[in-house]
Amino acid sequence: MTSTSTNGGGALPPQKFLPYAAILTLAANTMNGPGITTLPDVAVDAGLFLYVILITGSVAMASYVCRRMVFAMWSSLKSYGKAADTELGTYHDVVEPNLTKGGSEEDSLLLHNGNPNLNGGDNSVAYPQPKLETTSIVGQSVEAYGKKAGVYAALTMVASALCLALAQMMLCAAILDGMLVSTTGQSCALGLPTSSSSSWIHCTSHSSMKPYAGSGAPTSLISVGTVIAAVFSVGMGTVDLDEMMGVQYSLFACLIISCVRFAYVLRKMSLGLSDEGEMMDMTAAATEEGSVGGEEEESLSWFVGPNPFSTVGPIMFNFAFVVTAPPLVSLAKKESIAYKALGMACVAMGVLYTMVGCVGAPVANAVRNGLIEGGDDTNLLSLILLSGNVEGGADGRPSMIDLFCIGTFGLSTVASVPVYCLLAKDTLVNDAGVARMPAFLLSNVLPWLLVALTYNAAFFEAFVNWSGLLILGYSNFSLPLLLDVKLKKVRSLLGEEGSITSVVFSFLTASISAVIAISITNSLAIAGLLFGAVMIASMWPSQRN
Repeated sequence: MTSTSTNGGGALPPQKFLPYAAILTLAANTMNGPGITTLPDVAVDAGLFLYVILITGSVAMASYVCRRMVFAMWSSLKSYGKAADTELGTYHDVVEPNLTKGGSEEDSLLLHNGNPNLNGGDNSVAYPQPKLETTSIVGQSVEAYGKKAGVYAALTMVASALCLALAQMMLCAAILDGMLVSTTGQSCALGLPTSSSSSWIHCTSHSSMKPYAGSGAPTSLISVGTVIAAVFSVGMGTVDLDEMMGVQYSLFACLIISCVRFAYVLRKMSLGLSDEGEMMDMTAAATEEGSVGGEEEESLSWFVGPNPFSTVGPIMFNFAFVVTAPPLVSLAKKESIAYKALGMACVAMGVLYTMVGCVGAPVANAVRNGLIEGGDDTNLLSLILLSGNVEGGADGRPSMIDLFCIGTFGLSTVASVPVYCLLAKDTLVNDAGVARMPAFLLSNVLPWLLVALTYNAAFFEAFVNWSGLLILGYSNFSLPLLLDVKLKKVRSLLGEEGSITSVVFSFLTASISAVIAISITNSLAIAGLLFGAVMIASMWPSQRN
């Protein structure tokens, strides 16, 4: 990621800096993924008011965790500077004034180190940056708790990266298969015969993000969309995406344009259903049936929905990017640039999540109640593919503009797959001591095999929910705060902020544990007891070590 060229005269290799806009864009593109496609259904379960509150709280939570992680990384400069008896304090007196002389902070400058107190150069100015190898989540774990803890942290980071990559891969394959059905009329896949008279080739004409559901195809399938997505992502893995900021900016623009278009289409669908009186007629019919033993239609709640606790996992999944942020932080020119860019990325994605969820909830609820012909899936992209059934599109198909936006959305998501795979592979090799070939197979081949094995299973929503709770919740939010608290003590940087971080760490960890408990036991009392126990046990983690 950084340049490795050297210069004569004892000069150091040039430093690379990511500007504010680059860090913001890369972080937002990393957050973009399959979780956003579940949000209309999540908003129905949560209720619109509670959904907005949960998104707002998640933005604040993710921003705070990013701020503490950035501090933990950059405070290593002060800590190690004191240990080495260097004068890193001169950075603020010498380097920062030169930012206004040498160009804007938005310029990606290549400067050489000339601070004699740092590296022995004598012709230019040094820009101290955190060393990624020692300040990543794994590096911080080694510093705080030792090498054994570093191995556990490395395995946790690998699990987090593979969870994100696997969900991304499933979405990319489904998008391509859904678009093939919408444009060519069908998509085919290779799978085991389900009976003695069936074929190895299974085709579907169902336009959905679950195109093979109900088609009689087996659970394990190698679809055309899966093959295309796998080839494309592996090819992109050979390119350093961080060096192609033009591509990253374009992908972020694709995401914004697609989400705005989706919101517009979903709003028209909601108004179309209302104007045609379909919702009112079905409600009346359901009410009459309910009076004679039938089931009434469930209406969309404006406040608290029917399953509020089941929504925490999917929402948390959408902000689970913290483990991928250290490489961006280590390339920032200043600490403030890093945490402000990451925080603004959380805000930007929070706005998109709120828009998509709130506008898509009425349509998702209509699908749940059988108000849209052919509707059997509340995935965001499935709802867009149903737009022709509500708006009178040709043969019930969505418009070409909508198909184009689905394609651009898919393009914006596939770029993250090689990033996650690379993160998993490098962590296995560098931190867990796994050989390169097994690491490559585990990070790049195994996820695609899992996609093929479970492609036609009712797997996606459950995976997003449980991986968001069991793995991504703790690794993205609890672990960085725990390390921040511990490293303050190790580096003798304790202060008032440490107590605040301890309380936030305890509250987040207890909340995640309580949601897991209620998801398993469906008991609010057990969840409350677990919340209190975890809160007490984790209140002062730094004092227990």
